[in-house]
Amino acid sequence: MYPRADVIVFTALGKEYKAVKEHVEGPFTEYDVGGALFELGTFSGKHAQWKVVCHETGPGPTTAAALVERAVAAFRPRDIFFVGIAGGLKDAALGDVVAARHIYDYESGKDLADGFAPRMTTQLSAFRLVQRAQAVARDDDWRDRIKSPLADTVPQAHVKPLAAGSKVVADERSATARLLRQHCGDAVAVEMEGYGFLQSAHLNAGTGALVVRGISDRLSDKGDDNDRVWQPAASRHAAAFTFELLYNLTVSPSSRAGLGDGVRQMRRTRRTDGQSTIGFGPDHTAVVVAGDGAVERWDLNSGEELPGVPGGAELRLGHQAIVSPTRHSVAVARPRSLDVVNFSGRLGEHQYRSVPLRTDEFLVTSGGEVLATHDKRRLAVRSFDDGRILREVSCPAGLAATSISANGSVVAMATTNRVHIHRENGPPVEKRIRNWMEVLKPGCWLAVSPSGRYVACASFRELIVWRTGTDDVVLHREFSGQERFDGFGAKGMRLVCTDEGRVLWLRRGLLSEVTGSREITHLEQAGRYDDFAVHPDGDLLAAVGSTELVRVWQWNG
Repeated sequence: MYPRADVIVFTALGKEYKAVKEHVEGPFTEYDVGGALFELGTFSGKHAQWKVVCHETGPGPTTAAALVERAVAAFRPRDIFFVGIAGGLKDAALGDVVAARHIYDYESGKDLADGFAPRMTTQLSAFRLVQRAQAVARDDDWRDRIKSPLADTVPQAHVKPLAAGSKVVADERSATARLLRQHCGDAVAVEMEGYGFLQSAHLNAGTGALVVRGISDRLSDKGDDNDRVWQPAASRHAAAFTFELLYNLTVSPSSRAGLGDGVRQMRRTRRTDGQSTIGFGPDHTAVVVAGDGAVERWDLNSGEELPGVPGGAELRLGHQAIVSPTRHSVAVARPRSLDVVNFSGRLGEHQYRSVPLRTDEFLVTSGGEVLATHDKRRLAVRSFDDGRILREVSCPAGLAATSISANGSVVAMATTNRVHIHRENGPPVEKRIRNWMEVLKPGCWLAVSPSGRYVACASFRELIVWRTGTDDVVLHREFSGQERFDGFGAKGMRLVCTDEGRVLWLRRGLLSEVTGSREITHLEQAGRYDDFAVHPDGDLLAAVGSTELVRVWQWNG
């Protein structure tokens, strides 16, 4: 299962890809979709935090169209862009940017005995993206985004037609150039991939598409200088325009799932005493671990119950279970051991692996591809296959909270007033937090986003979210007196941070989203919740609690 992306940006060439990726924030996650490699990062817009996938198709319209189909099916984006270079025909100087209002396929036609009879076909870009492109082109702010701008170059932006075909048109006296002047007279530039790209988008209803090109040469002016200087510059200009457009793009009301939309309820059959843990498994499944370690599973498409395992023994205090979102596996912390249950897909067959735990060793929150335990001395990242230790990280004195990313590459550990962030490929970072009563050890909660992009920490006094790639604060909220009281002494607290830096908090059985606004947004609620989970795609929430039902509903994550 691939994560849902907001935007996919395609390029044909490596230098175009490099220009695009300069605007996307890491850490990047690579996905293999049928052999084609895609990289997922984020981009901070004015109205939203965008999940952006980047892909280099290679030159040529056929390959580009096929890869667009594959990518849209895998990542289900709202919008897609094709960004790169083009050859100027008229009315655009070297370095200028053209956002395609529409694109002509200049090669369509009929070959007759007395010559070629053109039958031009046209594909339109998405109307709302064209409207936004016009607004960006009217302003000069997009130029501020240009990376390494050329001296004495002031590029202009145009929203006009383009022409596309599989030929490289290298001379203005060629037959193709004459055809373009005669039948595509308003096209300002010629390129190769755009028509097939828009046609693929047209076949995927609801996906908006726009082609953005920088002028790197003209038909009569192609040479080494264009390849060396103007191709990279034009690529950077096109990327700058695209991300200024994305920065100003709004999220339409139709794309916002309500907090209680599409609620599905699954009835539990083996409810036990004690708090339950919930999570999403692969293949669109939901999993609940009861207070005695019993595992129940459901198919979210049909609501059908899948084979699980019975319980039979008490669980350890603290965080009691981890459900893997990438494999059919569950880890359960018992008083003397860590039990790892691996199911054979949706079938009832399963394997138990048991790892001894010391009396002061506890299960770490988050994870998914791996799991982790900690004592006062060290945090151990473990395999979900058999619980073996993969690596260890030293714990700070006075450890109060722990959390890891899905693959264990980012580890966060907190004391009452410090957060220690360990990245697998970087030096550790220490952050200061403020607490209401500094002497209280259990006075904070931690959450690392699945990719490790963000770390969130809540104390009795404040909530802070850091971006791990740059260590800057992306959200800071001082709690009110009532909010501090709600956290004090509450059991079963749970903090979750998404890969967009959004924070959900379960306190005193109530589920809410914490933002920088004055009011905390309480989400859909039925009874008192023991635990909740966010689907890896970020569009579903699940909760389990005081009722006999497991609830799953849509959420704009």
